Amino acid sequence: MVIGDDEICGEVAGLLAALRPPVRVHVAARAETLEQLTAELANVADNPAAILVALDQLDTTNLAWMRRTVANTKLPVIVVVPAHPGQRSALRESAREVGALDCLLRSELSSALLEAALTHARHHNAQNERYLELRERFSLAIQGSRDGMWEWDLERGRVYYSLRWRELLGLRSADVPPTLEAWLARVHPQDIDRLRADLEANVSGQSLIHENEHRIRDGANEWRWVMSRAVVHRTADGRVRRMAGSMTDTSAFRQRERAIRERSRKDTVTKLPDRRVFLERGARAVELSRAHDDYMFVVLMVAVDRIPQIRDSYGIEAADEVVAVMAQRLRGCLRPEDLLFRYSTTKFAILIEDVEDPNTATAVANRIHAVVAAPFEVDGAVNFTTVSIGMTSSAQNYKRVEDVITDVSAATDSARDHGKNRHETYETSMRTESRTMLTLEMAMRRALDANQFQLHYQPLVRLVGENQVSELIGFEALLRWEHPERGRISPADFIPIAEATGLIIPLGRWVIREAIRALQTWHAEFGPFELSVSVNLSAKQIADPLLLETIDAALAETGLPAGHVKLELTESVMMDGAEQVTTLLQDIRSRGIQLWIDDFGTGYSSLGYLHKFPVDGLKIDRSFVSELDGTPASATIVRTILSLAANLGLEVIAEGIETDVQAAQLQALECLCCQGWLFGRPIDAEAVRALLRGP
Repeated sequence: MVIGDDEICGEVAGLLAALRPPVRVHVAARAETLEQLTAELANVADNPAAILVALDQLDTTNLAWMRRTVANTKLPVIVVVPAHPGQRSALRESAREVGALDCLLRSELSSALLEAALTHARHHNAQNERYLELRERFSLAIQGSRDGMWEWDLERGRVYYSLRWRELLGLRSADVPPTLEAWLARVHPQDIDRLRADLEANVSGQSLIHENEHRIRDGANEWRWVMSRAVVHRTADGRVRRMAGSMTDTSAFRQRERAIRERSRKDTVTKLPDRRVFLERGARAVELSRAHDDYMFVVLMVAVDRIPQIRDSYGIEAADEVVAVMAQRLRGCLRPEDLLFRYSTTKFAILIEDVEDPNTATAVANRIHAVVAAPFEVDGAVNFTTVSIGMTSSAQNYKRVEDVITDVSAATDSARDHGKNRHETYETSMRTESRTMLTLEMAMRRALDANQFQLHYQPLVRLVGENQVSELIGFEALLRWEHPERGRISPADFIPIAEATGLIIPLGRWVIREAIRALQTWHAEFGPFELSVSVNLSAKQIADPLLLETIDAALAETGLPAGHVKLELTESVMMDGAEQVTTLLQDIRSRGIQLWIDDFGTGYSSLGYLHKFPVDGLKIDRSFVSELDGTPASATIVRTILSLAANLGLEVIAEGIETDVQAAQLQALECLCCQGWLFGRPIDAEAVRALLRGP
């Protein structure tokens, strides 16, 4: 299509007509309006390959007209103008600035030159079509990915944000000026430094690809998670020209990730937040208490006392059901804003914030004791439990949540050690006591390897004749610890630690082996006699899977008859899991070993179970013996126990006899087997040998 000056148009049309193959030429008058230009293009049979514009000069008016023509036709425009060859470069530059493809001088026109110009135009059209196709495909891909695009022109200091980029954040065009700060000013304060550093590293060449996930404030003033990715375009000499990239909304992924994380941080049994969440919220509470003098929090640690016994008796699922019931009951004792956590298998943690009344923790603990005391069913049977509660508060001026845990745990342990079913508030002495216990535990472990433990033996006697004459019938083996630096450590100090840490298992095995070995040694040295040795068994030892194997091995190695061994258990040990204990006791008794109930009358027991237990005798606790003063009234309980034992066919030994009056009254009651300081204190093995050797 040829437009413009008639004379020049005729000359150009003639040259085009001479080309082979021939070129179809449409000559049109200059259209001053868009409507006129559109009408002229409609008259062309085929889409023109180019528009040749013949002008008498390239002044401002003609250049403006050409700009409109280029913009509205999207066709390559070639300008033909009369001028001196020396003006060629300047005219070509002016034409290209308004979008023209080329500028030809009239004086240089020829068929060959026009053919080359048309070929260039056709190639330009083909490239344009490919570009438009690629652009359309790229646009579809961007729309499909739902990403927003951005381009940072570092030479001009401008940033282009695509429509999708603005839509992604719910922003209008007016809200996003073409600057980098329009983006960075919306980034979360905790993320901005990392994003700036990442962009700078990418621009400086320290990293090849920019990829950064951060939070950004959208048009609704909400924080969104987005992923920004980009690459840098550099010139041949390495100079940065632009940085182009995309922004992806990752908020939905983050929400799913958070939901999964929250589910993983919840206890599956109680649906309560777990220990990790408690530590996070506790740390936040500590920070708030340090920052604000008027902010106070309290923490309660609630230990359910009988979960291990329920698990051992009814199974894991039953124990989990009880834990779930306890969680519901605890939740009912709290305000909606108070926080309850599953801290461990048997423990719950409670965090109460914005506390005004310093007695809040005690009031909550009292409510918990009341609701927990209600019975519940396990496998069709009615059961009860209690809780031991430790408490602490921000009044301790904590700096770390770990210290809160240490102190409230110490208070909980203290509540358990003092009889359970109670609550205690943390005191500084508890931490000292806890550290002392830990030190003692470590020393016990070393003592086992260093053979610092030894057995002492307290005589068991039978009263014969008058004047309280006694004859030796055996010994009770008692564990003693001779520490190389601290000297003798009381069993009251180290036995509870051994129980709590499980060290009682290896200690108990050693006691059984050593007591049996010692008695057999005395038999061999001083001739056969009917002496026996009594060994105490704890609840942990009853659960020891190697208990029977240890006893059998000791008897086999020494050759001591099993009838010379007595094992003593307390009532509470026998009643915990009574069915399982009964089976074990039957296995022990089948070997010929005697079984005795120690400290009888001080624990809890069921007379219905007592006659079923395969036991041989009872030991009357020293607390009843100490009441004997020679009067009939003082002997009431002892007389009752003796009557019960006689009806059940059980032997009896009275413990803790310290006076002649007690011994005489027991003998009068026909309780002839005795143990106590009146007849002998615990002595070591060498002293036993001296006793057996005689004067």
